[in-house]
Amino acid sequence: MTTTSAEFQDRIQGWIGTSLMITGSVFAVFIFCDRTGFNLIDMPRIWHTSRGVHLLFCGALFLTAALLLKSPASDRLTERQGRPLFKSCRLFTRRDCKLCDEALETLLQFQHALPSIDVVDIDGDPQLVRQFGESIPVVEIDGRVRFRGRVDWRLLQRMIEAAELRRDAHDAAEPPASTSPAEDRKILKN
Repeated sequence: MTTTSAEFQDRIQGWIGTSLMITGSVFAVFIFCDRTGFNLIDMPRIWHTSRGVHLLFCGALFLTAALLLKSPASDRLTERQGRPLFKSCRLFTRRDCKLCDEALETLLQFQHALPSIDVVDIDGDPQLVRQFGESIPVVEIDGRVRFRGRVDWRLLQRMIEAAELRRDAHDAAEPPASTSPAEDRKILKN
């Protein structure tokens, strides 16, 4: 299925779901008016004989609408947003380091975009003490030192936004997964 037909299918599904939601809402108003004795319009005889199923029918309309409105496109968006933007994140710290605690708090605020944070205490490793010394805390993301000392949340936010743009561009460049060899040939021709 091509991207345009998937988008078209999502739109049709959304229209049907919205129509069912509106129908269910109107039906719920009729049920409310009937139960309170306020008659908007004269209802047919079948309405009065089938009162026991009104709520079930209304609930079924709302449930079906909710399932249709939870489209695969929103599932793909949620899945993409759930993926971390980076492969690794390490925080080098020392004991009794207030800046290290602040750095960890800042990183945790952006945990939606970061992988699990590997906290490394350098006091137990003389080589790390020589390498980082007094510039602790140090934040290393994807193998590159990104912050020394205080972690500026604005710079981290910009870095995350840039990574999101790269991911979106990469996702847009990938051809959609097809279901048949004929569709594969069609995509390759275009």
